Amino acid sequence: MKQGSGSIIGRVVGIVAGLLVLGLFLRLIAGILTPVLPAALWQAISAGWDNLFGMVSPALPAIGAAVVLGGICWVVVGRRR
Repeated sequence: MKQGSGSIIGRVVGIVAGLLVLGLFLRLIAGILTPVLPAALWQAISAGWDNLFGMVSPALPAIGAAVVLGGICWVVVGRRR
């Protein structure tokens, strides 16, 4: 079955919308937890997040490249079906 450009655009818009919803959800959780948690606990959570991001950040360009290549392959394979 041949797919048109509308299907490809739909997939790209779906991915962007999913990332947007995930970002909004994480901001909402942080906004809810910030006034509820004690300052020391929130500081510990922030330090842990910064530590995790510090470990992962050197690999982000490679991860981004793999995601882009995977997305291109997904679009091409979906187009050929």
